[in-house]
Amino acid sequence: MDPHTRVLAGEKRQRFFGLIRQTYNLTQDQLIAVIRDRGRSARYRCAALRNLVCSAPLAVTRGACYLERRRLVRQAYAV
Repeated sequence: MDPHTRVLAGEKRQRFFGLIRQTYNLTQDQLIAVIRDRGRSARYRCAALRNLVCSAPLAVTRGACYLERRRLVRQAYAV
């Protein structure tokens, strides 16, 4: 494969990373509102959840792995 035509991430993955960047500067209250809003796309809500999990305090996440942190954050914020 020619190195100039190589793609590092697929188109869907690039779009998802773009959504993560869009939701990066939102506050926790705004992220929770986005996650609860069923009118938004599932990918946008998933990107908001990912940023909420990453920005959650250690008291909520307890230093667990990502999947466990996601479950703990959903439980703590009731989303």
